[in-house]
Amino acid sequence: MEGAHLAGRKIALIGGDRRSDYLGARLAEFSSEVVVARRLPPRLPGPHHVRDVATAVRGASVLVCPMSRFGPGGRVWSEDPEDFLALTPQELALLESPSIAFAGSFSPELAAAAGRVSCEPVSLADLDELAIANSVPTAEGAILMALERTTVTLHGSRAVVLGYGRTGQTMAATLHALGAKVTVVARRAAPQARAIASGCEAAVGFDRLAEAVTGARFVFNTVPSLVLVGNVLSRLHPSAVIVDLASGEGGTDFAAAGTLGLTAVLAPALPGRVAPETSAAYLADIIIRLSAEHFA
Repeated sequence: MEGAHLAGRKIALIGGDRRSDYLGARLAEFSSEVVVARRLPPRLPGPHHVRDVATAVRGASVLVCPMSRFGPGGRVWSEDPEDFLALTPQELALLESPSIAFAGSFSPELAAAAGRVSCEPVSLADLDELAIANSVPTAEGAILMALERTTVTLHGSRAVVLGYGRTGQTMAATLHALGAKVTVVARRAAPQARAIASGCEAAVGFDRLAEAVTGARFVFNTVPSLVLVGNVLSRLHPSAVIVDLASGEGGTDFAAAGTLGLTAVLAPALPGRVAPETSAAYLADIIIRLSAEHFA
């Protein structure tokens, strides 16, 4: 039976966004003790609410942290700016042994601390299945943000997608399905060929980036390095919209974009913002499956 291995096990969720509400409610279907640590209580029934990390993780067999990276000192990301949550080796030592912990990624210090208490750290950012699933709400959310900031339709407009990885592929396919004239910029020849085969109008390397964006009304960046710089941005349509989906600080010189009068927005963690119920379902399926393998 799905999730039977979670019966009688404590599950701790720390910080996060609206996705955590749906995830906690889903996991509470299988475990009688799901605890959410943050300042504000969950917005859906099922989980218990505490305000401190130590209480949440003490005796837990499953720990779930946000997809966003840990900050200095193990700071756990939360959509609530008044949350000050941190996961340290001391808190990890309170977990049940054995246990399993999920997060976007773990620092070497936290990974080592987990290993010392027989806790398996799972870096969710490394899982292709989750990244591919999350690329759908990411693409839909990016398009929503772009359309809210423009006066034209995507249909018939020139749209450029930088990067053709897991998110870039879904982004390009969705734009093409909406009738946009899509150009993909990718580093290697094979992804460029795949983009053309998938119906994109053009696909070029980054050595032709300035040429590719010339006159474009929409740019969607997935590359986590500074690629949209002044001389490139100046080639865009004056009313262009840039939605930067890359991790960290993105790949756009936002100051230069502002100077040029362009609309540019950094859009991290879109699955949890625009489709928290759906993205929580993706995450729950993975947590249930990998936990079953771990506790088998």
